[in-house]
Amino acid sequence: MKKKIVIFTYSLVGGGAERTVANLLTSLDRRKYDIYLVLMNTNVAYKIPYGQIIHYIEKSDQFESNTRKLIKLPFLASRFARYCKENEIELVFSFMNRPNMIATMAKWFGLKAKVLISEQFYTPYLYNNDSISNRFKTWLLKKCYGKAECILPNSQGTMAALRDDFKIKTNYKLIKNPTDIKSIRDLREETITEPIDFNKFTFLNIAAFRPEKNHELLIDAVYEIRDRDFQLLLVGEGLLLNQLKEKVNKLGLDKKIIFVPFTCNPFKYLYRSSCFILSSFAEGFPNILIEAMICDLPIIAVDCKTGPRELLAPGTSLHTIIPYDKFEIAQYGLLCAVNAKTSLVAAMNWALDHPEKLKDFHEHMIDKGNEFDFQKVADDLSVTIDQYLDSAPVKSMSNPMKKVFENSGVLL
Repeated sequence: MKKKIVIFTYSLVGGGAERTVANLLTSLDRRKYDIYLVLMNTNVAYKIPYGQIIHYIEKSDQFESNTRKLIKLPFLASRFARYCKENEIELVFSFMNRPNMIATMAKWFGLKAKVLISEQFYTPYLYNNDSISNRFKTWLLKKCYGKAECILPNSQGTMAALRDDFKIKTNYKLIKNPTDIKSIRDLREETITEPIDFNKFTFLNIAAFRPEKNHELLIDAVYEIRDRDFQLLLVGEGLLLNQLKEKVNKLGLDKKIIFVPFTCNPFKYLYRSSCFILSSFAEGFPNILIEAMICDLPIIAVDCKTGPRELLAPGTSLHTIIPYDKFEIAQYGLLCAVNAKTSLVAAMNWALDHPEKLKDFHEHMIDKGNEFDFQKVADDLSVTIDQYLDSAPVKSMSNPMKKVFENSGVLL
């Protein structure tokens, strides 16, 4: 008899973690598992298996306040626990911070399924003690995450932060982000319809327009070297799109920086560009760098927490600090100081001056990208899922507030 498992995340709108979920939905063995998909938002941008039924525990507004999000957590946890009980779910595998909080908190409301959580972002970036509200959120995170049977971060840096900084005591296992290499190599050949001249040196960034992606650093760096012959493509969508366009216009960079709408096939841009740039304040483990490698595209990345150093300079210390005015030529690409315009400008100038040296990264990058083949990762994850499915039953946590939430009648 097939085991019943839930894949739970916020949405399947464009993003690296969302693409990871979509890849897993495709690659997990459905002869072994009945896979239920639970979301919190109706945006679905990625292709999922035909006939996959989606259950929404809410249909949230992405613009709702952080306070409202926090207040809703126990109500959603109660609702999620009830859904799992009704469908006899044996294991929950959740992705992203809020779903992870809800899935683990659901144990307060009688959830008996095993809970595995995948942390896809550098947790300290979201949780700190700089206010009473944030201290409460951090306390809640520690209480909830510690109840997971296993935490599966996608980077060594995030695992170290959860285990050593937050002191969360549970099982840990590093799981790489699954990447559909064959599909990427097929899709990268697709024709581009926009009138973009790729004969010009082309820097590329693909990311949601959110604060942590730090697009402003990229724009400022371009302004510093605006007299050189190149262009920058910014591919994506998000809350800051109009604000960033206004900045580009104000700086007179309209001819230098080209905005391209989000697409489910960013690989055609990766394949034709000259160099990828990642500028984020923080990441989990940026899928886009793996995808750039598979598309033979050289990389410049800020050395943010977490992922870029693990991928581009494996074997080096995660505590390495790059001076604000320098950059590092690593094994698989260039690393810059975090949020340092001088460092990024130096790396971009080096790339423009040494296009032939950029090609030296190609052979190594292809081998490195192959480590993330989605079937290899899915097989590894399947072993972990089976391990916890076959382990002893878990006891639900008692919660004196359970009946209050269940009987409150609050409309979320």
